[in-house]
Amino acid sequence: MLLPLLIAAAQPVAAPANVVVELVVDEDGRRCLPDKSLCLELPGEGTDEGGRELRLSSLAAGDGGVISLPLPYGADGKGISLWPNIVPVPAANEEGAKPAAEFLVGVIEEERAMYSGGGGSGGRLHLLRVGMAPHAAGLVEVLDTVWDSSLMIRACFSEQDMKDRLGACHDEYSFTGALGAAASDGGELPALTLRTTATAYPQTSRRTEDNSGTKLKKSDLAHWKDLECSYARILHYNPATGRYEMDRPAPDCSVYTTP
Repeated sequence: MLLPLLIAAAQPVAAPANVVVELVVDEDGRRCLPDKSLCLELPGEGTDEGGRELRLSSLAAGDGGVISLPLPYGADGKGISLWPNIVPVPAANEEGAKPAAEFLVGVIEEERAMYSGGGGSGGRLHLLRVGMAPHAAGLVEVLDTVWDSSLMIRACFSEQDMKDRLGACHDEYSFTGALGAAASDGGELPALTLRTTATAYPQTSRRTEDNSGTKLKKSDLAHWKDLECSYARILHYNPATGRYEMDRPAPDCSVYTTP
């Protein structure tokens, strides 16, 4: 069943290079290409026991046209979910001419932590190269990057703290990433852009400091954007390492991304 599925899945997909395609949810809850020629699924996604394999199905393969590929993620209680986009890789990476023989799919691995009066989560995006031709079946990781986070840290420990902080009794930190298309570099895989945004609330709060004794003004009750950790990078595929590499190093933003 594997070879017919891979051959059939490749046939109907024609997409230009350097395009990030948003997946659509079908009636069975799978995430699919807009023409439904290929669908992805993580069985049990969002549960402690689910999401240890990636299932791919092709409508062109008919009933039972499903393959399951094991994933090395989700260990130690970490949850995983599908990135809601896909990057078709046309044969020879030529503009819009040939059907996609490969795709880049994403799996987000999430770590959670609980604090006294707070908690947080942080995710990493694993971008996987999925072969859709008989000679290239399987999954290969080509990118592992910090992706998103949401943190809440208790900052009120008395009624006076509540008054001083105008009721804003948690410091909140967030980090979000987004992948998009970049100008073609003629590489084996499409060049991509990674854009991130990091914020703190209230805008005077910093995770490296004790903010509990700070008296806030109404103007402080706003989100502050950390310009250093809100950055853009171009990702180029390096065939020598088999991975995407940034055009320049990213800053250390672990105060946002580590729960």
